[in-house]
Amino acid sequence: MADSPVAVVTGGAQGIGAAICIELLKNGYRVCVADIQEEKAKEFAKYQQSIYGEENVIAVSCDVSKESEYTKLFEETLKHFKKVDVLVNNAGILLEQQPRKCIEVNLLGPLVGCHTALKYIGKSNGGNGGVVINTASLAGFVPIAETPAYVASKHGVVGLTRSFGMPFHYNKDEITFAAICPHFVDTDILKSTNKTLDPTFDFSKHPDKISPEFVAKGVLKILEDKINGSTLHIGADGYHYEELEERFKILIP
Repeated sequence: MADSPVAVVTGGAQGIGAAICIELLKNGYRVCVADIQEEKAKEFAKYQQSIYGEENVIAVSCDVSKESEYTKLFEETLKHFKKVDVLVNNAGILLEQQPRKCIEVNLLGPLVGCHTALKYIGKSNGGNGGVVINTASLAGFVPIAETPAYVASKHGVVGLTRSFGMPFHYNKDEITFAAICPHFVDTDILKSTNKTLDPTFDFSKHPDKISPEFVAKGVLKILEDKINGSTLHIGADGYHYEELEERFKILIP
């Protein structure tokens, strides 16, 4: 697998991130599992190494709210694999009681990740181009009364994905930017909503939940389709690209 593509996945040690790592490994990628929970990342990576080979999986601790951590993440991945082809900005939290932290992780994290990708793999900086996939949410399109900070962060991720996905950036750096926007996903975050939000409000009981594995296959779809600036809604009824309305497209400068 020495010439196989390399993907970096933040928040990669559990939930959606872990499912994405496994799906990529199954499809011939080498993977860097990046997570703020260093020990969990190492344990997860060690298990995947037993299946896919020690040389094909590494773990790197990363706090996505810090620019220096993203730099370290790319430097360590390049040191081990010699290249990066895909960045999945997946790390996220539901921390409505700490809106600043929620925005730092969910929105500033992907924003810094996009800039770091441009620096390390952008053609204008001597790189080979690649793909950046941001994890947004259904909440990137619709309001949710109980989680305004989380919704604001995910609306922001949709906006930055579409902005980085303009020809202005691609023509310089040949990086495709896209976002996955999953519906309610059966993860620990979803299961904790009745504790982190109103005790009577429990997203985990939503009838249309989808699995992290189903979301991960959406990442493969994006990597296959490579539609720059695209936002892929992932729900119980499948995968659907959500396009900007024509009446707004004509306003783009």
